Amino acid sequence: MPWYAFAAATPVLYSWAVFIDKFLIEKRIKNPIVLTSVFGMTSGLIGVLIGLIHGFQPIGLFNTLVIMAGGMLLVFYLLPYYAAIQKEDVSRVIPMYELIPVFTLGMSALFLHETLTFKQILGLFVVVIGAVTISMEHIEGSIFRPRKALWLILLSSILYGTVGIVFRYIVKDAGYWTTFSYEYIGTGIAGVALLFLPSVRRGFQKDFAALTSSLGLLAVDKACGITAQLSEGVALSLAFVPLVNTIESIQPIVMLIEGMLLTVLLPRFIRENISGGVLAHKAVSIAIIFAGLTLMYL
Repeated sequence: MPWYAFAAATPVLYSWAVFIDKFLIEKRIKNPIVLTSVFGMTSGLIGVLIGLIHGFQPIGLFNTLVIMAGGMLLVFYLLPYYAAIQKEDVSRVIPMYELIPVFTLGMSALFLHETLTFKQILGLFVVVIGAVTISMEHIEGSIFRPRKALWLILLSSILYGTVGIVFRYIVKDAGYWTTFSYEYIGTGIAGVALLFLPSVRRGFQKDFAALTSSLGLLAVDKACGITAQLSEGVALSLAFVPLVNTIESIQPIVMLIEGMLLTVLLPRFIRENISGGVLAHKAVSIAIIFAGLTLMYL
């Protein structure tokens, strides 16, 4: 398969995982902390499995603790993410996640001493404008304000961007699979740690039936996410990073189209607001975000 097929498959696979997340948090497991704990522990098992297959390579105590701490942050990035998709259409929430490159590039310049070009800085501002635009809600008259989901996504994006910086710092010396394994083990530790909270244990007891009946969906969800990561890794190994990132920037467009199709064809699974005004608002905002990402990556 050509590199662009792997690059294009990445946002599609991630979009499937997001819609499953939306269904689970809205229809099955309605406690975000419980779902976060489940995915954390699942990730931990995958990290151990990868380590057993690939071998637990020694990378030094400091690097091990740093990447595992980064993995723990993945759990806390999920909490505002689940809260946001529980409140809003995913085709509105996910485009806001294009703020992640804004934080990643900013932190790369600050901590990894990478240089930003004028075009990248301009692209960052355009992405911010698009993300704020798609988050706006009409109150009355000509008054608009950002939705609460924007603040949740800002927090989530900062946490995820920090994880990305930590991963890039460690992977240069440790290698991809070793870094991936230790990161996911850290995520698993955080997922287990959440069980020490009485409210989480009560949530597990309350949602036990929903959890057991959703094991298949949970497995598909995780499989989509991991396959997307692997697909992205293959694309990056075959082509220049900016080209891969630009193709992956179609994810908001994919989410918008899939959201419309699912609402029409499978409304019991996903139901989004597909009125003309809302679709136009989302489409214009996504176009602005895509233009900013293109400036950043090309």
